Amino acid sequence: MNPWIKMLFSATVATLVVCEGNASIEVLDLDIVSYEDFINEDRTALDALQHALYEKGIVGIKGIPGYKEKVLKFIETARAFSALPEEVKESYAPNRALGETFLGYEKGKEKFKRPDGRWVIDDLKVSYYGFVPDSAFNKWPKEMDLRTPFQDIGKLMSEMGEAVMQKIGLIGPKAVTSLDGAPRLGRMLYYRKSEDSSKDNPYWCGSHFDHGLFTALLPAFYFAQGEAVPEPEEAGLFVKTTSEGIFKKVVANDPEVLLFQVGEFGQLVTHDAIRATEHRVHKAEGRVERFTMALFTDAPMDMEVRSTSVLTADSRYGGKAGDPCTYRHWNGESFKRYLVKDDDVK
Repeated sequence: MNPWIKMLFSATVATLVVCEGNASIEVLDLDIVSYEDFINEDRTALDALQHALYEKGIVGIKGIPGYKEKVLKFIETARAFSALPEEVKESYAPNRALGETFLGYEKGKEKFKRPDGRWVIDDLKVSYYGFVPDSAFNKWPKEMDLRTPFQDIGKLMSEMGEAVMQKIGLIGPKAVTSLDGAPRLGRMLYYRKSEDSSKDNPYWCGSHFDHGLFTALLPAFYFAQGEAVPEPEEAGLFVKTTSEGIFKKVVANDPEVLLFQVGEFGQLVTHDAIRATEHRVHKAEGRVERFTMALFTDAPMDMEVRSTSVLTADSRYGGKAGDPCTYRHWNGESFKRYLVKDDDVK
């Protein structure tokens, strides 16, 4: 077995102990459902899954056939792409002058509002976007095969995400939402090591909600000086639980677990029956890098909702409770709010 894979397995228990021993960091009791129980529609497992998404905003499924192998291959490829010269990677960035919005390589293009009201750019977050299934609009590097592992893991994440949405009633015969062939958007995520020792911005990714319907998320993998390391106790994914309203750390370093979160449009279409998951990613101290992947499920662009959710008070909705809003409008206004503009970096 590859040495860095061994490290990931051996680090799991130690990380849990360290985190729980730190009084300043509260650890979420993450619910993990077995794939076998999920597929066999075990009532206890399905109740636990739904309760976790409703009360904590996040849940995991473990033991999906073929998942671990696809995850490890994807992380290996993501690291190889991230090691390419910057000018090569930048050649795959979208040309916004031509109307290209996000597909391909992206670095430091998002901003999020801090609790003190300041907008901070996530300048250490690097992404590579691609539609799943593959599309003629996607950009893929010629220097290496990123496409195959990206699509392989993305397809599995898409299938499992759709199955979970059906089980919790977010899509299906009795739901108001139908995916209607809408593509999923995969996002390779690479959080660069910090050269700045200041504590001014402790986040790799500021606090936010995904604006779509639903999100599937890989566990995170950490490296220092090219070697795999356990997740640092101060770093990683934190979610604000809907029941308690505080951020808790999600310890999810098992390469056999696939995670799921709810997006804001999922909250809109269910009229607050399911709440979107507020989350952020805390930086690691020192020269530590982080890799993962998210897969976003969007609603069809022309889908219209007449929501009574509290989110109708958000200016992105464009009306009051009960007024119509299309996903195209919600999606576009969300990009306008969080996408970094030229004036933001002057």
